[in-house]
Formats: sequence, C-alpha cells, structure tokens
Amino acid sequence: MSRSVEFTKDMLILHLTGLTSIGALRRRVEIPYTEIIQASVSDFKLSMFQFRVGTSIADVKEGRFLIDGHWCFISYENHNDVVVLELRDHEFKQVVFQIDNPVETERLIAEHRLEYIKNRGMQQ
Repeated sequence: MSRSVEFTKDMLILHLTGLTSIGALRRRVEIPYTEIIQASVSDFKLSMFQFRVGTSIADVKEGRFLIDGHWCFISYENHNDVVVLELRDHEFKQVVFQIDNPVETERLIAEHRLEYIKNRGMQQ
C-alpha cells in the first residue's frame, strides 16, 4: 500500500508514496501525540463536491478537504474501514487514511499515545 505509519517517541507520521503522494500533493503528515483527541476505524464517505486541494475521483480521495469550515487531510481509495484521527491545535481537524490493518493501527496509535503521556508525566 502507498501509505504507512511511523511511530516516533513524540509523534505519528503518515507517509505517502507514489501516485498517492502526487494525488494528495503531500508526502507526509506529522501529528504530535498531544494533538490526537481520538482515533477510530469507520466508514468516511465524502461528497465529490467538497472543496479540495488534491484529488477526488469516484471513491478516491487524496489531499486537503474543507469540511464544515475546517481543513481535513484525507487519503483513501475506499471509504470503508479507514482510520479517522480527530485532532486539536493541528493544521487539520481530522486526518483520515486507508491502511492495510486499520484495527491494529488504531490500537498502536492508542498504545503510543498512552506511552507518550506516561513518559511525559514521569519527566515532569
């Protein structure tokens, strides 16, 4: 798949490669754990008429989309079972992406967030 997630000690990085990065006009999205409110796996169908900077052809959505007055980053070929990140204090209100193992990815995001919070609390 042309998307992968990297977990660093303080942030999640969504990497895009190949045609996906060209369609999205972006190669990566960096998201500090402190800015993730929640991660979930769900269906995320988006209107073809949503204002966008990127690509929207049939069910393929790649790039920045303006939804309810907020920018969201979306990268999928199929709106079913995508990872949805709700964010605060980030350039995007949501980051939505398709990945091979969405449930496992959701679990890993929660695990890394908790580990980050735990380690940050121990350093203070």
